[in-house]
Amino acid sequence: MSYKITVTHTQESLFDFLLYHTYSRASGFLINVLSFAVFLLGALQLAFDRISLFRFIAYLLASFAFLGYTPLQLKLRAKNQLQSNPLYAQPKEFTFSEDGICVSNGTDPAQYPWSKITHTVTTPKNIGFYYGADQALIVPKSCFGSQFVPIMQLTIQALGRHKVRLR
Repeated sequence: MSYKITVTHTQESLFDFLLYHTYSRASGFLINVLSFAVFLLGALQLAFDRISLFRFIAYLLASFAFLGYTPLQLKLRAKNQLQSNPLYAQPKEFTFSEDGICVSNGTDPAQYPWSKITHTVTTPKNIGFYYGADQALIVPKSCFGSQFVPIMQLTIQALGRHKVRLR
């Protein structure tokens, strides 16, 4: 049995996946820790009268800069990928079957056998099917329609429950 869906990416769905991909790693966590540490350092120095209120505001701004830089950068990256990457720029037909996932834009179909899919992850708006360390087929949840449950059951059967992370 096979299931066919049409996948259309949006800037918002790509941004959601990039956020997950970044903040699920140690580097994303460390950015948040650094931001909090800068804020805490400034607050403690202000509390012990070592700096003025003006310098505390500088610490606060630096903290917000650390915290806000990554999401802004990812929003721009999502916009650029949507415009320049043919994998995301045009709608694609995804066919899920016992053999794997076939992605086609009408001309050159690409086959991703289940043996090449290492794991799947769920973000608030997407399902990512990883076929490499930093390579994934991104499918917005809205594209699954009524076929979400059968496709995910097929995925769990093919990969095993331990490789499918659903939330």
